[in-house]
Amino acid sequence: MDYLYHSVKESSMLLTVIHDQSGNILSAVAHPPGTPPSGPQLKPGQYVADIDVPEIAADLEPPAVFERMAQVVEEHRVEMKEGKARLARKSDTTGA
Repeated sequence: MDYLYHSVKESSMLLTVIHDQSGNILSAVAHPPGTPPSGPQLKPGQYVADIDVPEIAADLEPPAVFERMAQVVEEHRVEMKEGKARLARKSDTTGA
């Protein structure tokens, strides 16, 4: 699993995730809104989504950011709802 973190003092962070067709998160990059993420390139069958994640605040120290990112990835998958990507708890999604 790839995790990257771009530090800039903002109040909230975006999580750019690469996921498969089932919504399983394959990699994640945390970055402040308005800054471009950098990270792994998409491979065939992979999709990318930017998702606001309040659990990952920009004022956290990097170790806490990585810990929260790992927790979000472990417990969630990407779900498309009305054309917008959102995180859904794995226990709340079909097939989990």
